[in-house]
Amino acid sequence: MPATWDPAFRPQFYERWGRESAVISARARRVEYPAYRQLLSIKAAFGGAEEYFLDGHRVSVDDDTFAIINAGRSYGSRIESLWPVHSFSIFFDAGLVDQVWSALSASVDEQLDDHTARRTGAGEFAERLYEHDRIVSPVLRHIRGAVDAGVDEPHWLDEQLQFLLARMLKLQHRHLRVEAAIPSSKPATRRELLRRLGRGVDFIHARYRDPIALKDIAAAAHLSPFHFLRTFKSVYRLTPSHYLNRKRAAAALRLLQDSDWTMAAIAEQVGFGSRTSLFRHLRAEYSVVPQRLRKRDVVGPGPHSIRAERHAAPH
Repeated sequence: MPATWDPAFRPQFYERWGRESAVISARARRVEYPAYRQLLSIKAAFGGAEEYFLDGHRVSVDDDTFAIINAGRSYGSRIESLWPVHSFSIFFDAGLVDQVWSALSASVDEQLDDHTARRTGAGEFAERLYEHDRIVSPVLRHIRGAVDAGVDEPHWLDEQLQFLLARMLKLQHRHLRVEAAIPSSKPATRRELLRRLGRGVDFIHARYRDPIALKDIAAAAHLSPFHFLRTFKSVYRLTPSHYLNRKRAAAALRLLQDSDWTMAAIAEQVGFGSRTSLFRHLRAEYSVVPQRLRKRDVVGPGPHSIRAERHAAPH
């Protein structure tokens, strides 16, 4: 994408920006976008991380995650990396969510009676990081692959965005089921607890390279360590430390498979600190010795199947 400050590009870009669906797919090592009021969007990044600044906190999207940000939100983003990061965002026209929600929630008879009727009620999506999954991520990757291959057909893209929104609404329904399972008699309390857990997850993904502890993650969620630990485990079915080490292991796996870095350099980069700790956690997570992971004999499930670009060895 040309620079938005280019006078030959800027006028035509902002004439349409924020008024219609759009896909942004670009690579950069260093770039910063100021806060701007946006449409509903889904964010992904490959080969590195892109940081979004929303409501005074940082959300870091990388190879393992995607994020959903609701319409009307104002936020900025930044990429600062040694190697090119592939930034990928999809923005949805304001009426598209209600259109898809109406089709999903109405019966066949209702659709036949009035196919133009629009239902509201989809509500806002849970604004948070999501690990790549089998619901949303396959469609996201399909659109990314086609766009990067040069497909430029508005009708095809409109169809794909509707498929993607349907998957996002399914994911939101699953999120609401998780929220309902949190032990509290008040829906507002359950919603707030889940939002705060999400802040803790955001903190882990943004700071996993640092030596962080339970008290640091809980503080980011504005909960006591005990309350955060208990609620986190009931929702995610694992402890915060296990979640953190799983994230570090996924980052280490990509560097093992896509770089020539030494084990010690990888351990330092992903937050394990020592080669011994790296070996222990990789073996626990993937049930093989790291040398086999280096040889690419094993590819992990889920987010680990999304390959990063080859990284240069550190100097």
